[in-house]
Amino acid sequence: MKVPDLASLDGRHITYLGWLDIAAGKQFIVYPLDGRLVGIEGRFTPAGKKSMCFVCNRQEEVALFTAITKARPANASPDYYKAIGNYMCVSSETCNRNITDVAALETFLRNVLG
Repeated sequence: MKVPDLASLDGRHITYLGWLDIAAGKQFIVYPLDGRLVGIEGRFTPAGKKSMCFVCNRQEEVALFTAITKARPANASPDYYKAIGNYMCVSSETCNRNITDVAALETFLRNVLG
């Protein structure tokens, strides 16, 4: 897996670390949640338009980010899964610069992680 060049990142404008694997159509997000570093991956489908990003709450070029949750109901079958999706900025750099509140990001991460 190719990760971003961490040495070139400006830490002053990073709330979460996000990067795309364009070939696989996936996005990865790493964030310090509840005192531990967590990471999720999901499908990243560009929308080809500007809309509201659920993370930074700004009008930007967005893509649908869909992640499969880890939580399972007690009586779930072995093949059960649930996906959660939201529109977020195509550019995590732009999104990070726009973030003023992390509540939506943290709620999303908690829902995915179970």
